[in-house]
Amino acid sequence: MVAERFYVEGEISLPEHFQQFYLLGCSECNHLVWRKIKREIQCINCRLPRMLIPRCRFEVEITDETGTITATMSEGLGERILSMTAEQIYDITGVKNELFPIAHINQLLTDKLFRVQLQRSSSRTPDKNAGSLVLLSYTEKPAMFLPEESTSVSGADKIMEEEPILMTDAKATKKRKREPSTLPNSHSRLSKQ
Repeated sequence: MVAERFYVEGEISLPEHFQQFYLLGCSECNHLVWRKIKREIQCINCRLPRMLIPRCRFEVEITDETGTITATMSEGLGERILSMTAEQIYDITGVKNELFPIAHINQLLTDKLFRVQLQRSSSRTPDKNAGSLVLLSYTEKPAMFLPEESTSVSGADKIMEEEPILMTDAKATKKRKREPSTLPNSHSRLSKQ
């Protein structure tokens, strides 16, 4: 059975709690291990001597006006949003033993709206229970800026005609200045994490 995939829209940020931002895995089969230092191991999965390599993996918070949910972001998606590779992350936190620049990353993400595809995890990992949310993809939505002062109603109408945003409910033809919330509320089947 394939787990259900769904989309939400909101701002992405890094939580303030401590997290590693990488896991180490076998260079052959990607089996994750609970080690903090790169070294050669005898992989219990592929049964070969292999070097551990860092894999980008961390939690993000997705927030809209209704609340916040937490999801796991990994590999290329994580590297892309952080603008650094797993090797660079490992070098900062594992080798140099420095704090990860969470505040700087959050500043870069401020006021950006994303369309995010999520899925409930069907398996348990060393750091997550089954049923936790996994971020599968994201795209930054273009910002729609309305003029602060409008000299006429027709000017505002013209802006809305050039960049319409359509509602996704039963009134699919009605134009709105802002899309409705897509994050689950506390009464939906998805509870806050």
